[in-house]
Amino acid sequence: MKREHLEHLLRACGLIIDETQFFVIGSQSILARFPDAPPQLLMSVEADFIAKNKKNSTYDLDVIGELSPFHDQHGYYVDPVSEKTAILPKGWKGRLINVTSTRVDGVEVTGLCLDPNDLFVSKVAAGRDKDIEFVKIMIEHGMVDHDRVLAYAATVPCPEIDIDRAKKIVARIEGLYHGVPVEQTKHVNEVSGRYVGPILSLSNTVVQQDVGRGQSVFHEAAKIDRTPEIGKVCTIQYKDGKGTVVAKDHGRGHER
Repeated sequence: MKREHLEHLLRACGLIIDETQFFVIGSQSILARFPDAPPQLLMSVEADFIAKNKKNSTYDLDVIGELSPFHDQHGYYVDPVSEKTAILPKGWKGRLINVTSTRVDGVEVTGLCLDPNDLFVSKVAAGRDKDIEFVKIMIEHGMVDHDRVLAYAATVPCPEIDIDRAKKIVARIEGLYHGVPVEQTKHVNEVSGRYVGPILSLSNTVVQQDVGRGQSVFHEAAKIDRTPEIGKVCTIQYKDGKGTVVAKDHGRGHER
C-alpha cells in the first residue's frame, strides 16, 4: 500500500458513513510518518480503520472490505476494527499523526495514525511472526527510539489474566534489540526467581543475562541492588520484587 492508497481509503470511508476522522491502527499507519517507508513494511493491502465519532458505524465499511468489488478493482481495502483489536500503550491517542485528504464534496477527512513507536509496541505485543519481522525492519532503519519504545511498553495495560504483560513486552523489545529471538526470551520471576549465568549486555534500563539452554532474561536495572559487570558470571536472586546480585569468584570457586 502507498500513501495515496491510504488517502483514497479515507475519502471513500468518509463518504460511506459521512465521517471525517478515522483511527488508523494497523501496519499501514506507518505511512503517516514515513510515506516512503521500506517496501517490506508496505506489503499489506489492508488498512485497519475505526470511525472516531461513529464507532457503531465502523463495520459498515465492510462494503469496501476484503473481497468487495472495491478490493477487486483497486487491489487494497479497509479492515474495520475496534480499539480492542490492538494492544497499545497508555496515551497513544495523544501521539497520533494526521493524514488528511479532501473528498469530492470538498470535505476534509483525516486519518489519525499511530505514532511509529506506538505501532512498534503493538506489533511486539501481538508477537506473530509477521509482526516480529515488521519491527525488526523498523529497528534496522532507525524508525523508532529504543528508550521511547521501552517507556511506552511499560505503560501497556495488564489484564488480570496476564498481569505481567507489560514486562513481557519490555523483555521482548530488549531481546529484539540484542538479537535474541522472542522464543528464547525468558520472563523474570520477581517474587522468588534465581538466575545464574554471564551478563551479556547493560543499558540504563535493562540488564541482559544468559541463563543457559539458549535462553536470556532481561532484568529491570532499577530492581536489582547493583550493576553487574558485562561478561561476569553471577547469580541474581529475587525476593518480593527486589533482586540481589551475587558475583561468581572464579579463583575461589564460590559466590560472594
